[in-house]
Amino acid sequence: MVVPCKHPEPITGGQVLSIKPSGEIEWECNKRSAVRGSYSSEIHIRTATHTVSQNTHLEISGNPVKFFQGHNLWGTDDLQGLAIATIRHIAKALSIGDESDYEKWASGDIQLTRVDCTQSFHLDGIASVLAWLRVAEQTAHLAHRGRGQLTKGSTIYFGKHSRRWSLKLYSKGQEVRTVGHGQDTILNLPHALAWADKTLRVELTLRSMELKRIGKSLVKAWGADYHDFAGVTGALLRERFEGMTMTTTDRLSADIIQSFRPAIRSAYLLWLSGEDLREVLSRPTFYRHRKELLVHGVDIATIMPKDAPSNVYPLFKTLEAVPAVVPDWAHGTPLFFEPRLVAIR
Repeated sequence: MVVPCKHPEPITGGQVLSIKPSGEIEWECNKRSAVRGSYSSEIHIRTATHTVSQNTHLEISGNPVKFFQGHNLWGTDDLQGLAIATIRHIAKALSIGDESDYEKWASGDIQLTRVDCTQSFHLDGIASVLAWLRVAEQTAHLAHRGRGQLTKGSTIYFGKHSRRWSLKLYSKGQEVRTVGHGQDTILNLPHALAWADKTLRVELTLRSMELKRIGKSLVKAWGADYHDFAGVTGALLRERFEGMTMTTTDRLSADIIQSFRPAIRSAYLLWLSGEDLREVLSRPTFYRHRKELLVHGVDIATIMPKDAPSNVYPLFKTLEAVPAVVPDWAHGTPLFFEPRLVAIR
């Protein structure tokens, strides 16, 4: 986020320079300076250089939830309160900002350049989560993003390199055990790890262009259109999920197959054998056939896995389940940071 916050001297963690063979500086960029929280996580800041006046705004980046509670298994849905709590903490630590800045924070006039919205769904355990991801990589299809891209063996990305928004699904239990991921706070808590092992995490990243398009590029825009903070995250994720399909039927009855016209019957049988029909059919023909077969629960935009485990949860079942909530034993402890309620004026 870019925050109005006056400071007497530029804040920077040094500079990165590109120097031509002649010795001339081609370009230079200020690095961010780190502000360390109570845990190992850091928030990174630097003076925003694109403003008219000098030293009037800060660029702030990082994960405030990990900064305040030492992990991100769960966290607050109150973006407004979280943003202002982060700014106040940094301003106090560095003795910067003045009354006019405080007024702007209170009014929510803070520009957002990236927001990550997440929801968690619980399966039986880490084995079920990983099995689900392996099959979803081949069978899930997202409107305007196509099939997912599997990276690091167990993370599925849709639109990974998009400048607007991307969606990813992964095993939280596997992630928290990754060396250097900064989740040390919960590694010695068996009940927290058990919660993570059951967790299929869905994460929607909204970047600057998309935030502007949907009218949520300012902090004050978050929460105003919903009855509760959690509704913001849920609504934004549902908008993307509505465009996601996953084959829920693979084998149709002989009567249904015989009722198909020959072209549709051939396409279905090829798909059933594991063929990628986008490589076989022309684009218009592919989408005509897809529309007809979707009525029967078959999505030929996906590829039938030839070795699908029998214990995999279908996508539609998972996403209709009630999302995992913050466990009761975490409330009122340092494991769950709840910012003070802020009334945006």
